Amino acid sequence: MTQEINEEVKKLVIARIDARMPPNIKISIGNGGSLSKEEMIEHVKKGDEKGIQIIEMHLNFIKAVTSGKLIEEFNTI
Repeated sequence: MTQEINEEVKKLVIARIDARMPPNIKISIGNGGSLSKEEMIEHVKKGDEKGIQIIEMHLNFIKAVTSGKLIEEFNTI
């Protein structure tokens, strides 16, 4: 995603992270080490490279859920 991220999309992703992610968990994205909940939110707010990766992950998940692809994949297990 090379375009600038819409502020509303950033707000949506931040709300999802804040609501769904426990404060004591860390997530690894690529080779950049692990990120805490607060670090993920900061990267999303900045819209930097890691922030864009986080946003893309959330958008891809939302698209998979709304399109039914996620359920299709679960049904193959």
